[in-house]
Amino acid sequence: MEIIISKKLLDNIISSMQPFIEKKDMSQITSHILITTIQDKIEIKATDYEIGLKATVENVNIINEGSITVNGKKILDIIKRLKDEDISLSSYDNILHIVQNQSNFKLPMYNSDEFPTFPKDDSNSKININSLSLINSFKKIISSIDNKNPKLELNGALIDIKNDKINFVSTDTKRLSFTQIENQN
Repeated sequence: MEIIISKKLLDNIISSMQPFIEKKDMSQITSHILITTIQDKIEIKATDYEIGLKATVENVNIINEGSITVNGKKILDIIKRLKDEDISLSSYDNILHIVQNQSNFKLPMYNSDEFPTFPKDDSNSKININSLSLINSFKKIISSIDNKNPKLELNGALIDIKNDKINFVSTDTKRLSFTQIENQN
């Protein structure tokens, strides 16, 4: 596999994958993210067997198609150090090569066939949300999410899906955060 992708875009996606990877045991496949190229788009998946996240990015410069796994924390640490320019990701001999100008990093990979499969969920209705809008909405409300409150209904956030908009709300009983995005479908 070989692709060229914007640093900012890759950083944003892999940052959002971090809550879905296994952090305690870095030797497990669930500490890795799966990157797969399909025609002119890439799919990036992360899971810890209980929950998972899949992101699809279209119109990416794909030189060679393929599928790889790479440690989610380590690749994020490398990407954070790079400049805001395009990054080349290529795999040879079970090693992922991350190249940008004079910077060259190598990370070991697992066999991508070992990555857990995501369940098929075709029967439910779906909502398409721009990933940047979703991430920015979460960033706006995260400051007032309380996860230590004995009242369980206050631990977390509310995502209220309406026909024409999606509301994001959180509170820690002292602060209230609210934002909304337009629902396109």
